[in-house]
Amino acid sequence: MKNSKFHNFLPLFLSFTLLSFSNFAQVTFPKLLEEMTDRKTLSLWPEPFYQTSQASSYSRKSVNKDNLEADAKYFTGNYGDKDTPRDWGQGWFENHDFSQYIRTELNQGRKEDVMFEDFGPGAIVRFWAVYGGIPDEYGGIYRLYIDGNPIPVIEMYHKNMVGGAGLVGKPFSFFAPEKAENDTWRGRNLILPIPYAKSCKITYDGEHKYSHIEGWKGHYYQINYRSYAQGTEVESFNTNTLKTYNRELKEAAKILTHSPERLNVKIQESGIRVKPGQSFKKKIMGSAMIDFFQTRIKAHNMEQALRSTVVSITFDGEETVWCPLGQFFGIGYVSRPHQTYYTKVDASGLMSSYWAMPFEKEAEVKLINYGDQEIILEELALDHRPNEWTDLSMYFHATWKETRSLDTKLRSDYNYVSIVGKGIYVGDNLTLYNSFPDTTGINWWGEGDEKIYVDFEAFPSHFGTGTEDYYCYAYCRPQPFSSPIASQPIGEGNKTPGVTSNNRQRILDGIPFSKGFSFDMEIWHPHRAPMDFSPATFYYAFRGSQDNIEKDISGVSHKVRLHLE
Repeated sequence: MKNSKFHNFLPLFLSFTLLSFSNFAQVTFPKLLEEMTDRKTLSLWPEPFYQTSQASSYSRKSVNKDNLEADAKYFTGNYGDKDTPRDWGQGWFENHDFSQYIRTELNQGRKEDVMFEDFGPGAIVRFWAVYGGIPDEYGGIYRLYIDGNPIPVIEMYHKNMVGGAGLVGKPFSFFAPEKAENDTWRGRNLILPIPYAKSCKITYDGEHKYSHIEGWKGHYYQINYRSYAQGTEVESFNTNTLKTYNRELKEAAKILTHSPERLNVKIQESGIRVKPGQSFKKKIMGSAMIDFFQTRIKAHNMEQALRSTVVSITFDGEETVWCPLGQFFGIGYVSRPHQTYYTKVDASGLMSSYWAMPFEKEAEVKLINYGDQEIILEELALDHRPNEWTDLSMYFHATWKETRSLDTKLRSDYNYVSIVGKGIYVGDNLTLYNSFPDTTGINWWGEGDEKIYVDFEAFPSHFGTGTEDYYCYAYCRPQPFSSPIASQPIGEGNKTPGVTSNNRQRILDGIPFSKGFSFDMEIWHPHRAPMDFSPATFYYAFRGSQDNIEKDISGVSHKVRLHLE
């Protein structure tokens, strides 16, 4: 979607006109699949360069922060309260995050709402949508027009294309969660790469057909896309692409859903006791890359141990990872099975990480016990392989912070992380405790939107439609789910008091930044109840990059919340 937000990157793009684009490798569908299934790719500065942005149905009334204080105080009633109107917010926090389009076009007698439009070489890399609570038999048609061709390269009912198997099957198209009380209360996801050489436009024609139906609540959508530098050679997606590359597609699906088998792991330990205040560490020398990290711990209070045990990793003398064990592996402090492309936890509590973590000379991995109980490392495995460090190589970073009893009386934008430097943002885990005692189903804490700023832009190039939408599900469903890019190991705090842990990990939709990066999540709780709110963030960056997160030893030592007090 070409708009004023994208022009913040114009000077950066113009700088590429000085380069010889003939040296750039062609962007093709199979090469995007290769990039998708090679975890090392995100640890390298991208060539050819791309900028990642998002088109969405966010409220167009959210224009600026001029009246932020007044917008934060605006309140008409609880979300879902039968006795008062729904609270839609206003200004920067306005919440009509659905059925927003660029324009409406008349095409062959039908009205098509333009959701997304981009000019220049690029690729769609994520498509999420929800259709407002109406049954699947209703719903419009998505049409994708590529390179100015008036005939769509894809024309398909929404339920078949995004989430369904009409275009492509799992794991490229999936529901989150797979099952819910109502089939329409699930996030629909498509992570199939769709490259284009000159332009791409996506339209939807269901709004004008079905918005009058009782129960219609709007069309919510998010489309993440890459914009390559002008001159980048891209082979456009066509009607034969999936058939032509069916073998490559099947192989990629297998890699995305099956953890790699690890044989002859270089470092293996078991039965290691780590007393309070002590640590266990392993050092690796030489130019290499850690590509497998696995552990299982035992403690009297396992929930506390998952929070109070910290993963610390130092690369070439610089500590870039400092994160509680549980959130590093995507489960917060309550162990539940889940599996994404980068992390996995099984029913036995065995935790595995497949993040690629390269370094030039040496790395030191430590597990530090900041708690008041002994922990036992029942199993620990670290695998690494030789890796050439180049001018494109970046270090892996993981940060963590927590705000206990976060005040939600006024709406606000909560900062996950802000970074100064050059790198790629690749994901996060959000773990929280919802403290409000309501159990009637209107205790949803995450109505707020993500707002992501790249290279100090004035307006976010990623403006979301709801916290659960960012994490790929919908309608605050509490059911657990797993997928290559997102998971919810536990969601009991979504509708009742309790713990929730959400993961969003980026593959093709990693966000490069050349100068800086900032991630805010809008805080919106219907009952204005306090929450324990802790995000962990993951990114790659060149040496010298800095973020605004400090070590919080007292925070990881603090007693975790499991029940109302």
